[in-house]
Amino acid sequence: MQPAVGIIAEYNPFHNGHAHHLSRAKALSGCPYAIVIMSGSFVQRGEPAAFDKFQRARWALFHGADLVFELPASFACAGAERFAAGGVAALAATGLVSALAFGAEHADLALLSSLAFYGETPASSERVSFHLKQGLSFPAARARAYAETFPQPGEAEAFAAPNNILAFEYLKALRALAPGITPIPVARTGAVHDAPGIDAESGFASASSLREAIRLGEIYSVRSAVPEDVAAEIESAVSEQRAPKGAERLSDAILYALRKCSRAELAALPDVGEGLENVLYEKARAAVDYPAFLAAVKTRRYTLARLRRISMHALLGVDKTFLARHPAPRYLRVLGVRRDALALLSALSEHASLPIVTGHEGYAALDAAAKEQFDLDLFSGELLAMASPTPEPAKNEFLRPLLIV
Repeated sequence: MQPAVGIIAEYNPFHNGHAHHLSRAKALSGCPYAIVIMSGSFVQRGEPAAFDKFQRARWALFHGADLVFELPASFACAGAERFAAGGVAALAATGLVSALAFGAEHADLALLSSLAFYGETPASSERVSFHLKQGLSFPAARARAYAETFPQPGEAEAFAAPNNILAFEYLKALRALAPGITPIPVARTGAVHDAPGIDAESGFASASSLREAIRLGEIYSVRSAVPEDVAAEIESAVSEQRAPKGAERLSDAILYALRKCSRAELAALPDVGEGLENVLYEKARAAVDYPAFLAAVKTRRYTLARLRRISMHALLGVDKTFLARHPAPRYLRVLGVRRDALALLSALSEHASLPIVTGHEGYAALDAAAKEQFDLDLFSGELLAMASPTPEPAKNEFLRPLLIV
């Protein structure tokens, strides 16, 4: 079996930039197959996925992916370090991946490596710690410290580029978990990450701008930036009130989850430290809705993404001990495969170092620890159903056949 190139993604929603990345990943790696590990019901920025994971997997399979797995929820809704480590570990566990392709604003592997491993010496670590104490977020503190040490124009700014931040963590995870997998940075094309607006002429837009346009009902503006079939499915999902799913519809549930926590329980949530639990405790009781809570707590040190992840962990019932019990994925959950790439499933059964789950039978065979991790994925899907424009009933995912396109 020829090796595959791995990709860690969200496709929330899938757009032309993603299709370009899949094409370039295969071309640059020389691999005929692309294996994707994709966030499921919640995403890295600490929000419910705007679109159903099976729908996003189908989009990927129609536009360059050959096999799509779900990244377990405890890694998908996490900071960049855990998100990257979970994705790399899962791809390595397939036994089929020889390269990892990831987008970056600076597709220079030497530069990315230099930046990624900055802060590992005592002197550089001390400078980063100093700026953290001044109230900067970790990426900003690292950038400031790097600029003081290596004042090369433009290099420090590369620390703050969103795709570069993930690229650094991919490189670290590869070195620690899968040194045999070759990193392949792919230059981001078109709109930068989280860029506002949609440029109809270029045909590229950020996923965040597409979500905003969809939320505002400006579906017509989305058509230029996504494949034609994706646009049609987005329009259908919106008209049928199945999308976009959003945290605003979970506002009462999130505030309930936060208010239900004692100060000690808030302190036990991932990403909470340095007395933040006291602020969370007070603001959760003063706020009348979720957006107001976020606005009241946000500072330079505590970014919106971090606060959203803390809130989602409270909602999902995930604490630091849960993450400690699950340092890596415990299974490979297949969401879909291309019909002309079914040989990948056969090869997976021979080479994978983790149990493979394609349906209930695979789930039933998991050990207790793996089931605990998997049950969080199932619960996440049930919560996501509540985040639809028209709330949906919780559905048994195992009643859906394996997606083959």
